Amino acid sequence: MLEVAIQEDAAVFLARAGDWLLEREDHNNLFLSLSYARAETGRTEDGATWAVVERDGSVVGCALRTPPHKVLLTEVPSVAIPALVRAFADRFDELPAVLGPVRSAEAFAIEWVGLRGGGWRPGMEQGVYRLDQVILPRGVSGRMRHARSGDVDMSIEWGEGFVRDTGVMFPTATSVVESWIEHGLLYVWEDEGRPVSITVAHGRTPRGVRIGYVYTPSEERGRGYASALVAEVSRSMLDQGCDFCVLYTDMANPTSNGIYRRIGYRLIEQVRDFDILPPEDP
Repeated sequence: MLEVAIQEDAAVFLARAGDWLLEREDHNNLFLSLSYARAETGRTEDGATWAVVERDGSVVGCALRTPPHKVLLTEVPSVAIPALVRAFADRFDELPAVLGPVRSAEAFAIEWVGLRGGGWRPGMEQGVYRLDQVILPRGVSGRMRHARSGDVDMSIEWGEGFVRDTGVMFPTATSVVESWIEHGLLYVWEDEGRPVSITVAHGRTPRGVRIGYVYTPSEERGRGYASALVAEVSRSMLDQGCDFCVLYTDMANPTSNGIYRRIGYRLIEQVRDFDILPPEDP
């Protein structure tokens, strides 16, 4: 028997589904890290919603939405998709998109449109990569350092460039960037005294961490800065006790995929966004 249970409390959700998600901790890094962060703050006022799909009392899938963002899915049995969509439709009038393993995410989008109207279209296909051992690139000029308070404006400007280049949201709020710097999460590659590339190491789970928001301004590209920075940050995370690092990358970008493979990342899963288009106004 399949059942969909809705939770509004991240800690309660993790108590039920955390062990199941940890069985594939690398695949589920994004889901787990978002849930851990919410459990730590206890925040519940913005309508954040978790769903646990169970078969005969055992967890077989999960979904998450923190408004106004998209729905995030794990693999979900196809027979459970209609009930899962109805559960989210009871709580939300509209959804911007769904992200997850292709089969489950596409089925969710189709079912939502069938229930609520509108349309859907495939979005970015992303590769989930895992690294257990770093292969450091050779011959790249410069060094890694933690971002400093004087890097805030630059990081926000480069974050806007990241959005333009990738279409992926970068949290450009000053408070977020300042918090990253305060907690030592934002890293810079510096060459001859000038910053040339940035990345963020966040999304901690018990054994892993996620590397993201890798950006090099166009005039500094082609010199290996991003490769060197991601490699050094990944090595630092392993040295600090992580068993592995994960990152997401656009499968349509052969340059970034090649960079990450050369420094030791390997593809473990492909996920995809499906945009949900609202019904047209009459």
